Amino acid sequence: MVTGLETFAKVRALHDRTDSAGEKAAAMLKMQTLARKVGMSVEQAVSTLDVPTPKSSNFFEDLFNTPEFRAERAKRECERAAKRRDLLVEYGSEDAVWADTDREAALRRACEPLLGPGQTWKTIYRLDGWHGYDARSQMPESVRRAVTEAWPLPTTTAAAWAEYEAAEKLDTDRCAFCPDYSPHSWAEARRYILEDLCQTLPARSLNDIRARFSWMEHVAKLDMARSWKEQEPVLTTLRADIERMAARIRDDAAPVQFGQDCTSKSARSPDLGTAPSPVQSGHLRRTNTDKRRDVLALLNAGIPGTAPLTDREIARRAGVSPQTVGNIRRGQ
Repeated sequence: MVTGLETFAKVRALHDRTDSAGEKAAAMLKMQTLARKVGMSVEQAVSTLDVPTPKSSNFFEDLFNTPEFRAERAKRECERAAKRRDLLVEYGSEDAVWADTDREAALRRACEPLLGPGQTWKTIYRLDGWHGYDARSQMPESVRRAVTEAWPLPTTTAAAWAEYEAAEKLDTDRCAFCPDYSPHSWAEARRYILEDLCQTLPARSLNDIRARFSWMEHVAKLDMARSWKEQEPVLTTLRADIERMAARIRDDAAPVQFGQDCTSKSARSPDLGTAPSPVQSGHLRRTNTDKRRDVLALLNAGIPGTAPLTDREIARRAGVSPQTVGNIRRGQ
């Protein structure tokens, strides 16, 4: 437990000294994971570390042996024991809890060539010089490519959120058996990519929109504050989702014209991603200012370490033409 807090202190130092919003966000997520492993919130861990350290070399030993802390630790261990019993029923054995899933096995194989000389999964290792505790902006393209190509990327927001949730559950389950457990760096790299997908994949169904709200709720519950630059991509994507959904509803509600085939794809498809973006006559239109705002948000929402969005992709998300995006890009 002491080791967990010492690692927490190092990650906190990284969080406090960096000026990069992305690095701060990555460090905060690490702090949350480490605090959870010792049964604390981030605020409790910070408060514990901020207690003035006496000259005695047994500070941590004295701190963790107070009656209050021992009682709280016993309560948490009882809760973990109950959770372990439930997990043994769910998985069948403790070995099954730790066994690689098919996805994990594929990611591990893909990243193994990136290990440093003499490093193995059982040693302190780095993937092409990068560790999971490092910021996502520092992730080498080789690592990003390995975890992207090893297992098919989700193509919908709902699928991205489902994979993210499954990884979170597995980490929590393993922590019940080993509070000091930390995911492998290849798992963290894949998680970063899933976070980007949850924020930026255009919704193609109501399930995708529900998943996007679940992701936003998850982020809101984290012990951290996100800057507007970090929040803007998901809000811009959500605005475009709603525009497409509104256009689809208006199309479905419009009277069928004489000779129109009411079974055409545009009338029956639930796919919000292919819904037309123009607003019908008589309804509130998006102004050119609205469109420019959304395009600029996507142009400026680049994620460090990733390729910038193409004009065509931005046009698809913002509901405008690629030519419009090109004109705005050149006018910046």
